[in-house]
Amino acid sequence: MRHIVFIYPYLTSYILPALRGMAESGRVKLDVIYGPLPSGQGFGAHSPFKHPNIRWIQIEEIHPFGKRVGMYQKGLLHHIYQTHPDAILIWANARYLSFWGVLMLGRMLGIPVYPRGHGLVKKKKVGILYRLMYKVILKLSHKYMCYVPSVKESLKPLTKNEEKLVVDYNTLYNGYPVLPDSKSGAESGIFYIGRVRPGCGVDLLVGIVNRLNSGEGFAIKLHIIGDGPLGEFLHQQAALFPWITYYGKEFDQKRISQISKHCRVGCVPGFMGLNVVHMMSLSLPVVSHNRLQEHMGPEPEYIQHGINGWLFNKEHEEQSLENAIRQIWRMPADKLKVTQENAFETYKKLSNPPFHERLLQILEA
Repeated sequence: MRHIVFIYPYLTSYILPALRGMAESGRVKLDVIYGPLPSGQGFGAHSPFKHPNIRWIQIEEIHPFGKRVGMYQKGLLHHIYQTHPDAILIWANARYLSFWGVLMLGRMLGIPVYPRGHGLVKKKKVGILYRLMYKVILKLSHKYMCYVPSVKESLKPLTKNEEKLVVDYNTLYNGYPVLPDSKSGAESGIFYIGRVRPGCGVDLLVGIVNRLNSGEGFAIKLHIIGDGPLGEFLHQQAALFPWITYYGKEFDQKRISQISKHCRVGCVPGFMGLNVVHMMSLSLPVVSHNRLQEHMGPEPEYIQHGINGWLFNKEHEEQSLENAIRQIWRMPADKLKVTQENAFETYKKLSNPPFHERLLQILEA
C-alpha cells in the first residue's frame, strides 16, 4: 500500500468523496494536510470522516507578506521530511511559498510531486516571468495534473516532455443525479447554483427574466441556490416577484436535485467552475458566456454550444443572454430534451472511470 501525502489549502465538499474513494480502494494510505477554510468562502466546507487509511492533519496557514502572496502552510515540509511518502499531490498555487518548498524538497528527497491546477489557461497574455515560473514548476514536478485538456495545451510549449502533462478531467460526485428520463424539456424554471456575489451575473439574469416575463408574456421561474454578498438583493427580488425562489445556502444534495427537477436549463451568466458539472449531473444544459478565460475555473470548457448547453456572447452579454433564453423557451420540448440528455451524457463521461480512480492511476497507485 502506497503512502500518499495529499495537500490542499482547505477541505471542500467536492474533494471529500474523492478522498474517500482513494482510501476505500485499499491501494493507498493518505495523509491529508489542509488548513482552515477562510471566512466567507462558498466551497461548502465539511468535517473529515473517519477511515483507517486516512490521517487528517490540519495545519496553520501563515501570511508573512499578506494574504495575496507568500502564504505558507506551517509544518508541511517537516511532515514530509519525517514521513518520506511515496508521492505527493499538491494544489498548484504558485503564490504559496510552501508550494515551492514542497517542489524543492521532493526533488531533494527523490519523492515524486504531482501539482494539480489550472496552468496558464486563464491568462490572456503570458509574460516571460510566468513562462519561466511554469517551466521551473514542470521541471521540478514528476507530473502536472491538468484540470481539463486546455490546461494541458497551455503548458505544452513549456516542456520538452509532454508525458509530464496528464489530464484528470476535474469533476464532482453527485449521489442524487437526475436522469434524463425524468425530464420533459418543457420545465418552467432556470436553475442557478453558486456563490451570489458581484460578477456572478445573477442580477443580470433576474433583470432579463423580468423583461421576458413582463414584456413578452413568458412564465419563466428562477430557482436560485447560493449565498454571498448579493443574498439580501435576492431576498428583496424574491419578495417582489413570485417567479423567483431564493433558497440561500444549501448543501443537501438530495434537496438540490429535487429543486432542479422544476428547471429546463441551468444558467450562471458570470464566472463558473465546477457548478457546470453539478448542473449537468442534474440533466440541465448549461447557459453561460463564451470567454472561458474569465471563468472561475476551466470547467466551462465542457460546454458544447447547442449540444449540451449554450455559450452567449460576453461582449454583448445582456442582449446575447436575453436572446439565448428567448430561443431556448421557444424551442420544441423534444429538441430541448435532447440537450438535457447530452448534458447528462457529458457528466457520465466525466464520471467514468470515477474521479478518485483517475487520480490513483496518475499517481501510479
